[in-house]
Amino acid sequence: MVLNRTNVDGVHVGDCWAAAKSGRCQPASREQVVEALRHGVMACVHCRPDTALGLLDNP
Repeated sequence: MVLNRTNVDGVHVGDCWAAAKSGRCQPASREQVVEALRHGVMACVHCRPDTALGLLDNP
């Protein structure tokens, strides 16, 4: 399944309190998360999965 802004609200790391609080989160592989972030899915501002995965925005 391709994760994008039409089917995912945000991406979190596994132990994010905000993800646990929502109760709507599902596990995803590293590849799915990287693809989702590249397709414009927002990274959680609390747990920063983009930073945890070593992804950096290039200007």
